Amino acid sequence: MIIATSIIVLGLLGFVFAALLALAADYFKIEEDLRLAAIVAILPGANCGACGAAGCRAFAERLIKGEVAVSGCLAGGQDVANQLAAVMGVEQPTDVHKRVAVVHCGAKGSQRKIKANYSGVKTCQAAEMIAGGGLMCGYGCLGYGDCYCVCPFDAIRMSDGLPVFDHNKCTACGKCVAACPRKIISIIPYAFNVVVACSSRDTGAATRKNCPVGCIACKICEKQAPAVFKVEDNLAVIDYTRTGIDGGPAIEKCPTKCIIRIDQ
Repeated sequence: MIIATSIIVLGLLGFVFAALLALAADYFKIEEDLRLAAIVAILPGANCGACGAAGCRAFAERLIKGEVAVSGCLAGGQDVANQLAAVMGVEQPTDVHKRVAVVHCGAKGSQRKIKANYSGVKTCQAAEMIAGGGLMCGYGCLGYGDCYCVCPFDAIRMSDGLPVFDHNKCTACGKCVAACPRKIISIIPYAFNVVVACSSRDTGAATRKNCPVGCIACKICEKQAPAVFKVEDNLAVIDYTRTGIDGGPAIEKCPTKCIIRIDQ
């Protein structure tokens, strides 16, 4: 009799609690916008964070709220932007231009001059903290591939101590930029196709001593294409807002060949 009573009481309690949970779920439920699933399915799913959101779902939620534009997914590019525009019922954007990551260093492993042997943890972050990994140049690539390790799109491979970018895969998500302790990776418009492969702010004489392919601030590029190139703080820089100007003459005349086309 005691066992039967216990079973009945437990059954009633289970029923009551189940009913309360059902009522609570109905009362506190949040209606989900039907577009959310469609948007998440369109997004790349890399959760790279380049859009400024915590992940693809967070971006989708912000898009529905009108907090970001359909062109806000950098990893998706024009194709994803067009699909999102169709879901959101807005015009397709025309301002989604491909951007890619580049490294501002052209010194291969065999060209780097050493001042001390580094035997610590083989990461760029660790090497930078220990006398710059023993390299003479305090600006160049350390070569341990931190950028390669964080790339979610398999767009980077290491070759002779330098990252090589596959710009067909690169989405300009910026993870490699954040991972580089020397901040020598940047995002540029792909259409310009030219980069200064050096980051040294040393004088020309010091750069020549440390690196055979560094910028020596000779200003030849500035003379060849003054609308695009400018030498600031001993380093040639490119104004990527100036479109339609050929950087070829500067590439040809650069004495150390530190101005290069990014897909060569």
